[in-house]
Amino acid sequence: MERILAVQVRATVASFRRPLDHNYQRTLPMPPPTTLIGIAAAALGLSDRQLWASESPLRHLKVSVLADSEPGSARDMWTVLKIKGNKIAERSPYFRELLFFPRYTLLYGSDEDLLHRLEQAFRDPAYPLSLGREDELMLVDEIAIAEAQDGDPRFEGTVLPGDIRQMKGVQVVMKPAVYLKPILVERLPLRFRVDDRGVRHPEEITPLSFLPLGTEMIVPTVKALQWQGRNFAWLNS
Repeated sequence: MERILAVQVRATVASFRRPLDHNYQRTLPMPPPTTLIGIAAAALGLSDRQLWASESPLRHLKVSVLADSEPGSARDMWTVLKIKGNKIAERSPYFRELLFFPRYTLLYGSDEDLLHRLEQAFRDPAYPLSLGREDELMLVDEIAIAEAQDGDPRFEGTVLPGDIRQMKGVQVVMKPAVYLKPILVERLPLRFRVDDRGVRHPEEITPLSFLPLGTEMIVPTVKALQWQGRNFAWLNS
């Protein structure tokens, strides 16, 4: 068993840009580890520099996420105005994928004191909480400190550490009349380093596998924990 903090959230719109996208910004289906840590930091009132400092209170915070619903999706066109000499020099259009009405359970693991601090912070956050960009605000529905049991390595609607395509013994759980959605594997940072100018640099870049709802897989090489009948794995333990 392991003590965890489970935070059930929802939003009207969300997006999690894939790191190498520019003119066409695709979204990840669930928040990545740095976003999950950043949400906790916003609740506590930590600045970007405080969050990623070596003495950060969240440095050893473990994170994971469960998708609680299948969001809608759309593509939106934005225009960036590039200004030179106090004049608009050019207009640069780009497309951004959006998720509508997503619901997630954010999962955090740490010592008991930090879990209680985070619980209180999510009930009365220091800064507005968002899923993705600053204007994509999220609402917190339920918060609970709970016991996560040892689980079975059967996963769906969550993110797993590693590249599932290269793991041994992986099996797809076939369900009648269910369309299997593709799995997304993306190399993402687990943390950032902030330089003297305040610029973030990605660190500990690692492959992560995003399993959609409806695609259940047995992954015996991943240690599973279970909460309310759902299996998950820590992404940065």
